[in-house]
Formats: sequence, C-alpha cells, structure tokens
Amino acid sequence: MMAAVVVPSECVMSEKLVIGNWKMNGSAKLVDEFSASKFPGNVIVAVPFPFLAYAKSIEPTLKLAAQDCSTLDGFGAHTGEVSAAMLKEVGCEAVILGHSERRKSYSTDTPQNILLKLENVTRNGMTAVLCVDEEYEKLLDAETLALVKEHPDSIILAYEPLSAIGTGAAMTPSGISTTLQALRTKCQGIRTLYGGSVTPQNAEGILSLPEVSGVLVGGASLKLEAFRAIAEKAGAV
Repeated sequence: MMAAVVVPSECVMSEKLVIGNWKMNGSAKLVDEFSASKFPGNVIVAVPFPFLAYAKSIEPTLKLAAQDCSTLDGFGAHTGEVSAAMLKEVGCEAVILGHSERRKSYSTDTPQNILLKLENVTRNGMTAVLCVDEEYEKLLDAETLALVKEHPDSIILAYEPLSAIGTGAAMTPSGISTTLQALRTKCQGIRTLYGGSVTPQNAEGILSLPEVSGVLVGGASLKLEAFRAIAEKAGAV
C-alpha cells in the first residue's frame, strides 16, 4: 500500500494541484477508465466510498481522496461510519471536508464537527482539503484557524463560492485573486485552491493566478477528456 501523500510531495508542490470531486456519481467502469489514464502526481480523484479500494487495487499510482469521514476515529461499534483510519488503510491520500453541499444537507456538519474530522485526517497522515465559501469567517473559527496554522503542510483551503457550484458561472479571476489573498493573509503559508464551475475553457486563466495552488473540479471531473485537459493545463502553467 502506498504511503499517504501529505500532498506536499515534491511533485505536487512544484505543480498546481487538481482534485476531481465525483460527488455521488461514477461507476466501476468510470474508475477503470480513469485508472487506465495514468494521471500525473498532481492529480487526485475523490471517488465515492464504494470505489476507493477498487480504484487503488487496479491502479496503485492513482492518488485518491475521500469525500468525507467520520468525527469518530479508529474502529468500533459505529454502524454506517467511515473513519479516517479506515480511509488511510485503503490508500487514500486526502479527504475533502466541509463541502457546502454537505453543510446544507446535514445539520451535523457543523464547524465543531468539521474540526473533529480535520483533527482525525491530520492525525492519520493524510491531507485535509477544507472547503470554505463566502461564509469562511464563520467556518474558520479560532480553534479551526489554529489547527490550520499548525498544519500548513497537511491542510489545504478550497474556496468554492456558493454562486459558482454547479451553475456554470465561475468566479471572475480578479474575485478569485482577491479572496484567496485574504485567505492567505489569515492563514500564512497555506495552499489555496479554487473550486466552482472549473472547465477546460477557464482552467488556464484560473490556474495562472499566483494565489491559486490548484483547482477543485466538480462536474468536469466526471468527463475523462475534460478532466485530462484541466490536468494538462495545471502542468503547463
């Protein structure tokens, strides 16, 4: 089994990171197609829980992220829960946490519980991709901010404005630049991603911004050629 990235490996630090979030989509067939594509080391794919071990078994070099984890860690009598320790064991490199879709749908995804998940992910040697939006001042409370500052090499902030998620209308480059500069001021040394309607058409302009350490890709990550095009642009900027 591959060791966890703590995604700041030399390859990722020198290139823009591309994370594909499949959400509740995909199939074993799509996993097969992505696994056969031999993506470079700056690419991570967040497939649904059922496909994580399968994807790693057929292509060990494919870097994987989970889309969430439990507030509980380790193992125990917790029906339906998936711990960070389990995700590490099946070969996950990273875990996406605090996505606005989860915070909207599940009242239990509170800043306090997201903080517990962050602690579990970093404790298990994986990278946490913490999603924030226009309400990031509320999400990055004092405790969370302290943890982010304590682990700048294993926590990434992914800014996804609510107006851009699934709408086809990405934030303007100037807006992205201003917002990520503000996040970097709050969290010195942190890597900042942009997410929200990232496509092959706008990826280069977004990725070329100095404040952007990479992109979190939603819908386009389910289309192999589109996702490959975004990955190629990330490697070229």
